[in-house]
Amino acid sequence: MSGTRGRFAFLAVALGFTAGAWARTGAGNHAVASSNNSGGGFPLGGGGSFAGLIVLVVLFFAFRYVMRRMGNGAASGQSMDPRARGAQAVLSALGAAAAAPGLARMGLSDLGGAGRPGTALPAIGAIRAVDPGFELETFLQRAEMTFFLVKRGIQKNSAAAVRAFLTDGLYAAVAQGISQSQAKHTHALLEGLNVRGLAIEEASCDAQGQKLTVHFDLVYRAKTLDDANRTVNDEGKDQAHAERWTFSRAATARTAQNGGVIASKCPACGAELRLSLDGTCAHCKASVTNGSVDWVVSEVAPASFMGYSADSSLGTAAPTVAAGIATLTAADPAFALEAFQSRVKSAFLALQDAWCKQNLDAGRAFMSPGAYFSWSAQLETMAAEGRRNVMENLAVQRIEPVRVVHGRVFDDLTVRISAAAADFEVDQSGKLVFGDRSVRPFSEDWTFQRSVGVATANKPGTLENTCPSCGAPIALTQIGECRYCKAAVSSGKFDWVVSRIEQLDAESSDGGLAPIGEAIAVQVGSALVGGVLSSLLSPRR
Repeated sequence: MSGTRGRFAFLAVALGFTAGAWARTGAGNHAVASSNNSGGGFPLGGGGSFAGLIVLVVLFFAFRYVMRRMGNGAASGQSMDPRARGAQAVLSALGAAAAAPGLARMGLSDLGGAGRPGTALPAIGAIRAVDPGFELETFLQRAEMTFFLVKRGIQKNSAAAVRAFLTDGLYAAVAQGISQSQAKHTHALLEGLNVRGLAIEEASCDAQGQKLTVHFDLVYRAKTLDDANRTVNDEGKDQAHAERWTFSRAATARTAQNGGVIASKCPACGAELRLSLDGTCAHCKASVTNGSVDWVVSEVAPASFMGYSADSSLGTAAPTVAAGIATLTAADPAFALEAFQSRVKSAFLALQDAWCKQNLDAGRAFMSPGAYFSWSAQLETMAAEGRRNVMENLAVQRIEPVRVVHGRVFDDLTVRISAAAADFEVDQSGKLVFGDRSVRPFSEDWTFQRSVGVATANKPGTLENTCPSCGAPIALTQIGECRYCKAAVSSGKFDWVVSRIEQLDAESSDGGLAPIGEAIAVQVGSALVGGVLSSLLSPRR
């Protein structure tokens, strides 16, 4: 395979030009919720030991096979057979791939080395030093929005929809893939697409420019459909996926106060975004897609699912819920947990209703941009397939806080919502196509986010369909700004907004993973086996 074709194939997999476990993050679909594990290919639930045994057995027979193929050549000082050399690389990768998700979950992934969260902090500090308007958590929100907007454009086979977010080179590759899909009368569909976690893995800031590489942990079911929405290829079920997106901009670029391309505005002149074919603004002629005035995606590559936490990237979790609530109350004396729980219930019921109606307008104001785009992507997929979710006899049984994270920019308050409902899907004619009408209990962890320093206001807000800034009826732009006063209503700068939703099943509803000893045994054991076999297969000097 030629270099260019190989790179495009690599990019095509990452961006979804293929039809290539877990519960979705949107409302409903609890009937299909499986274990809430966050590992890649090796579950850490009750079957963890069994998975580890399979790894060991496979590696053992692979090792025996390779040793037989090698014969006595390596022992006599001859160079290693190319096939054995390839097997060595595969075995090493198996060990690393098996270990990485578990190590990330146990907080051991930032022990050093390139591509690990934590090592990018100096460069992030350097970016903030030259651009005081840069905030990492705000950047990650917009990175997630960019991710969903690009994915949506690709699934719609619309090259124009992705133009503003990609560098010229990346856009050319994506446009080529879209053209090929159009020629085949097919389009990609990432069913149930949601971001399970994200983290900055690499960062740089120098005279040549600035770069931030974001790792996205994803869950979706990849499909390819024809123009009549008939399935051509199907991954079969929700699977773990991951991608690394590199965002770049010039050393002189600064954070756009008008929202930039995410807000459909030129980051240079602020006019409505209209781009020429060469990526320049039709109004001020500024080059928008070369990174000179805003972040653009310069590279996309597949990656391994790492199980990164969805918590605030710069936040610190309180040692106990009580301590976290006390910190919130000290900063905001008007905050009352009972009143907050009441608002959570209202938001939960409103969003479940909006989900089932496939119209998020009623709940848009109290969803963060990332949550909104995630839900929108899932609803668009269901609508394209002629399906909709139904939840009958929905009843909330308990709402309890389970985690408080205090960050430099945001505070996160996670509550566990225990409820019950009959949860199923119907087609356009109303025929039941998935699930049943039995009422079953379910639990979800909802994370509400608010900017640090915001005080509880005793006046109408987002839940009352009122802009908390100007008091006008809620009418929001794509990025959650009030159309009247331009306030960033859904950013958390005025009130709590839903930023993450994680569905739990019966086995994981206590919030814990499998016994930690078992997890360590499977993950670290796999890494050791891969490493040992790699050493044994290395040519002796």
